This record gives sequence, C-alpha cells and structure tokens, in this order.
Amino acid sequence: MNLFDLDDRVTAAAVAATGTIIGAVIQLRAAWRREVSERARGTPMTKKSRRGPVLAVFLLVFAAGVGGFAFSQYLVKQWDRDSAAAVRGELQQQLAQINATAQRLERATQGEHEQAAHADADRGGPGDVTVTMTVGPCHARAAGADAAPPCSEQEALRVTLCGSVPSSAVVNEVSVYARPEDSPRPWPESRAAPGQDLGQARFSDKPFERPESDQTRQVCTAFADWDGEHATSARLVVKYTAAPASGLRSASAATTAAHEEAHATVMPISEQVKVP
Repeated sequence: MNLFDLDDRVTAAAVAATGTIIGAVIQLRAAWRREVSERARGTPMTKKSRRGPVLAVFLLVFAAGVGGFAFSQYLVKQWDRDSAAAVRGELQQQLAQINATAQRLERATQGEHEQAAHADADRGGPGDVTVTMTVGPCHARAAGADAAPPCSEQEALRVTLCGSVPSSAVVNEVSVYARPEDSPRPWPESRAAPGQDLGQARFSDKPFERPESDQTRQVCTAFADWDGEHATSARLVVKYTAAPASGLRSASAATTAAHEEAHATVMPISEQVKVP
C-alpha cells in the first residue's frame, strides 16, 4: 500500500462518516417537523415519542464515530504492515546487490592474481625462499631421576625444514644456518655446511626434494639438536631460477644438465638422507 491508496481510503471513510451524519440530521429534522405538525393538530406528545428520534440520532452518530475510529485503526495497522514489507523488500534487494558486487569483486581479484601468476611464470627469473625453525632444548627421559639428563646425539630432537619452489624451477643453491635462539650474531655469520658438526647440532649431509603439488615441490634438509641448555634456531635458504612457462627449460636441456652437474653437492637426491 502506498501513500495515495491510504489517502483514498481515508477520503472514503470521511465521505461515509459525513453521509451518516447528514442522514442523521435529516432524520432529526423530519422528526421535529412531525412533532410540530402533531402539536398543531393538538395531538398529545408523550415522553417516549419525544425521546425516540433523539435516541435514534444519538445511536447513529455514536455508531458513525465508532465505525470511523475502527476503520482508522485498521488503516493505520495496514499501513504499518505494508511499510514493514516494503522496507524488508528494499533491504533484501540491497543485500542481493551487495552480494552480487562482492562476487564480481572476488572474481576480478582472482583473475588479477591468476594473471599475475601467469605473468611471473612466463617471465621467469631468480627467486629464493627462507624457512626458519627453533628447536630444543633437549632433555632425555630417565625413570626415577630427579632431573632429566641431557640428550645424546642418538636422542636428539629432529626436525625437517622445507622450502616450496615452482615445479619447473632450477635450484641454484641450498644454504643452511644455525645459532642459539637468543644469539645476537647475524645470520650470514651463522652459516653452516651440510653434515658439519656444530657442537650439539647437525644438518643432514645433503638436501632432498619431495613433491608438494602440481605446481610446486619442496626442497628440504633435516636438522638434529641435542643441546640440553639452549634452544637452537635453524634456517634454510633455497635460491632458484624459475623457468618460463613457454618451455624454455626443455629447450635448453643441455645447459640445465651442465648446471646441475656443477652443483651436484646441493642438487636434489632421490631419497631422503637421515641425520646420523
């Protein structure tokens, strides 16, 4: 229901009430005329005959007032219901528009990300990935001892650090670093060699690879720590060259093979090498 429909109903109610009042006035006038004519003929007037027209007119006016009030309340309630329905409809329409806009923005963002990923894959170029993990301190478990004794190398805490690289990437260098957790020594000064004895810690002799998804693979190294007093932070840095998606790696197979042979000490091996 809109405002014009409400105005039409109010007008109709007013017209009906006005007609009722006019009818009551006409009946009242006719009653008074009859009373005047009866008085002129000398007919005696009783109290009942006098009160009859007045009572009828009063009842008509009262009925008109009650009917008008009831109809006005009905119109107000109907207006409230229609207004609430209109507001709900507008809110639902706005929510639908917001959802549609959010979906369009999400699709546009995903498209931009995919285009950027394709552009990076087509362009290729060097890249690197860094993984850091903190291990320890290590304490061996001994039954009946008041304090846990320190770990031996056989009881060392072992973790695996892995960095994700594109499946078509060529790994150029794998570097490992280790230092005490609270040490202020910079990472470049904490570089270690694969398999090097670091006192109470050691990296595996060689890195290894394992598949991660259709687009990426992981370059990993194992790290063991048996320091019973301090926690040790270990870091793995993998430097690689991303091959273009157009098939540049297959076109330069001889160059890649020579590059892999030159870096045989850090290239992937077929099986994981466990820390001694």
